[in-house]
Amino acid sequence: MRTKTNPAAARLLTQQMAMIKQTRKNMEKVKREALAIQTENIRTRDIKHSEISKSLEETVTLVRQRHEAVRKNIRQAAVSRDVHLRVSRSLESLEEFVRVLRETSVTDQNLREAIHDPVVSGSFRDRERRASASELLRSVQKQLVQQYEFINIAAHELRTPIMPILMNAEILQSSLSGKSKELDAIVRNAMRLQQLAENVLSTAKIDSSSLTLNKERFDLNFLIQQIAEDKGQEIGERDIRIVIVPQTEEFFVYADSNRIGQVIANLLDNSIKFTSSGQILVTTERVGKEAVVTVQDDGTGIDLDIFPLLFSKFATKSTGGTGLGLFICKRIIEAHGGTITAKNRQMAGRTGAILRFTLPV
Repeated sequence: MRTKTNPAAARLLTQQMAMIKQTRKNMEKVKREALAIQTENIRTRDIKHSEISKSLEETVTLVRQRHEAVRKNIRQAAVSRDVHLRVSRSLESLEEFVRVLRETSVTDQNLREAIHDPVVSGSFRDRERRASASELLRSVQKQLVQQYEFINIAAHELRTPIMPILMNAEILQSSLSGKSKELDAIVRNAMRLQQLAENVLSTAKIDSSSLTLNKERFDLNFLIQQIAEDKGQEIGERDIRIVIVPQTEEFFVYADSNRIGQVIANLLDNSIKFTSSGQILVTTERVGKEAVVTVQDDGTGIDLDIFPLLFSKFATKSTGGTGLGLFICKRIIEAHGGTITAKNRQMAGRTGAILRFTLPV
């Protein structure tokens, strides 16, 4: 017996099948559009990354050129400063002597007698001495103003491109999957330039007696740990490890945390620069009413020729440094009422430098 088909049900079934088919078509279309949008976004992102990378390379090249020019000018200024003063004094003294001779009608005999006359010769020497001293003072003042202006301009020229470099590098790092050696190198060198700019600006403030301290209570051990982590990233794959051994878990001091951080960063930079492999040990302890921080490395040690001038400005034998780091450290620590010292290891078969600074607590 055959079952009769309900026409209404058949139509409903046909409509449902048609709707399902249309829905599938719409889903396929949405998938294709989404895939096209994703592909276009990836292409656009790759183009943007390429543009940023190219811009970073050009900026890094420019910064390196400026860095080299600044470093060269600083060294030339340090070498020529004393020579310039001596030559200026000699020339002015000679001009003064010639002018006096031209304005005075004397014979050779009178001149020889005047040279041996205590009153005349003494008067002329006093005049010459006063003229030389006055010109020396003006020359020194001019040199100091020029040096301060040069250092200030150089530091700002270095600081200007650093923040865009770091910002763009961080954008690339967050958008790219995995680690990039090239980006790590960009960040590492940008941080080094940032430290250099801070050192140059600090030197300018020290020379102009405008170095100020904003003291606060902070954990010295936590500050050292933070800086050591940053320096660990700069070390990269080199066979160097930074070990921190504090006497207590927390060590609070009352000082300028930014300036003390600058001291610690400079000391670690110095140890990293002269250590090819091994350990850099940082210890903190309380001795009486002082906080004592020691940085000890397995490097080449302090050159004996540079030792007497170690904490002076521009004192360095390194081709990659300005010789400002330890000079700044000494001035900052002394401004806090502390001391800083340096020595070489005395252990047999081990080389390295030991730098130690104290802070009142």
